Amino acid sequence: MIYHYAHPEYFRDWDKPELKGLNKPLVLWGAGKVGGVAAHCLKTRGVEYAAFCDIAQDKWGTQFCGHEVISPDELQKRYPDAVVIITSVFYTSTYEMLKARGYRDIYDCVFLLMEIDFSGYDFWMSQEYAIRNIEQCIAAVRSQRTKSGIIDQLFLNITTRCSLRCRDCSLFIPYVTNPCNYPSQEIMTDLNKVLDALGQVRIVNFYGGEPLLHPDLAQMIRSLRNETRIDRISIITNGTIVPNEDVLQAIKEEPRFMVRISDYGAISKNLQALEEKLRQLNISYEIANYEYWDRASRIGTAGHENETKEDLIAKFQLCTSCNVMFLINRKGYLCSTGSAVCNMGGFPDSPTNYIDLLDEENFAQKLDYFVKRPGTGEYMDACHYCSGNHGVQFEQKVPVAVQTKDVLKFEKVY
Repeated sequence: MIYHYAHPEYFRDWDKPELKGLNKPLVLWGAGKVGGVAAHCLKTRGVEYAAFCDIAQDKWGTQFCGHEVISPDELQKRYPDAVVIITSVFYTSTYEMLKARGYRDIYDCVFLLMEIDFSGYDFWMSQEYAIRNIEQCIAAVRSQRTKSGIIDQLFLNITTRCSLRCRDCSLFIPYVTNPCNYPSQEIMTDLNKVLDALGQVRIVNFYGGEPLLHPDLAQMIRSLRNETRIDRISIITNGTIVPNEDVLQAIKEEPRFMVRISDYGAISKNLQALEEKLRQLNISYEIANYEYWDRASRIGTAGHENETKEDLIAKFQLCTSCNVMFLINRKGYLCSTGSAVCNMGGFPDSPTNYIDLLDEENFAQKLDYFVKRPGTGEYMDACHYCSGNHGVQFEQKVPVAVQTKDVLKFEKVY
């Protein structure tokens, strides 16, 4: 299989370094999902590289894709003149760190990912899962480098009901005291309002909770049939439920649809049955075969008392680096943690935390300002009480989908 990115014209004028015949060592920064695919791309091109570098201490001294993972300090000691390719969605922060350490030959990985020959691919992610991650990375790097505030994906939180109670859920479902399905008419009204203002998004995702528990899911999917401002539509499900026939038919009728299945092992008890059903109906799907989770953000006041304005700006910009927007309960958020915890009242209410989707006055202008906030550093009040993006707490990996029967509680922050 050869993958082609759909919009190479976005990057026509970007740097495309010539990697063969380098007289300097080549290092990849980021020993993760994108790094694994980038390593495959270099291998297919016959390009050698010296090592991976990563800020995650638990990776230092280990092997990744057949290469040593070193620390930033070790990078500077061993390869002070290296050419560095950033294989991470956190482009801006990594670029600034490398620049401060004296590196000048710094590139993003977009040029590697425009076309991928998956022949001989042996990284642990499935090809479909890999493609989703690299497309998200490309979109994130584009947004960060251009400071455009382009929203790449919209997440529609249609329910806080779930078939699982994962202790380390990044959407904090075990903390929800009154799970509910949100009214489908309100969900679609809010989506249309945001699309009117944005003009176009790459992906709209139905998620929760477990979105297959919403009784109006088929109706919502069908309502997007003639919506041309969306490139792709997906649902994120945990492999415990096989959709009913109406939902399956609605998905089958929508050629843009992708079913994203999280594989949690034995807990995803209906994964095989779901996969078989999707194959029978020729419905596109992806299985995310997680090796671990990054621990969800810590909510509370402990540890945040001495954070400076610069700390809060950096935290906010890392959390919003993937240029996505979350719609839940008539509000829009730039942060998944903020969307979940604010919705439960876990953070003090503040207009800095969200955009009110019921606001009619100059909404398009307000939304444009809102989505550009990561570029300006105008952080949320909620950042004062949150440890930040779970995806950057690299040393705090947890087992996948550990279940709890308890209703969990946040440390009181106000």
